[in-house]
Amino acid sequence: MNTLLKLLDHVAWADAEAVAAIATLPDASAERAQAVRLYAHLAGAAHVWHSRLEGRTPEHPVWPDLSLAAARELAEHSLAGLRAVAGRGADELAARVEYRNSAGKPFRDSVADILAHVALHGSYHRGQIALLTRQGGGVPALTDYIAFVRGAPAAPADQRRPSALER
Repeated sequence: MNTLLKLLDHVAWADAEAVAAIATLPDASAERAQAVRLYAHLAGAAHVWHSRLEGRTPEHPVWPDLSLAAARELAEHSLAGLRAVAGRGADELAARVEYRNSAGKPFRDSVADILAHVALHGSYHRGQIALLTRQGGGVPALTDYIAFVRGAPAAPADQRRPSALER
């Protein structure tokens, strides 16, 4: 299997796990608000990168103000588009994309490197979401890549929420 496609499959799985973990937090808690803000950022960033790869102007900023449900919908749509890009041939994945970042600075990166960045960027923020979830009294998700490829989390059942693979 194409490694980029597998990484993006992990992103979709890990996002679902993170969203379910956020839902374990009280609606009015500061931790939930911050976790939703971080997840909306993941969705916004995926949207911005997908827009750049498709040569269009993003409809949402990299830090959008979205509800958890709206962020989830945006992330799912963007990931579907990114998966389509990742499934292209080697020459297309090696192609360079010119764009300006949110500060207006010009860059030129390969399609493959951009896709890898999206996958790795999400891991960083899902870790922050897990910390906020634990601090807020919720049950954090195990979103490690190895848990995804194994098909089952490694943590003892009494220390975690059942993963989507177990539900």
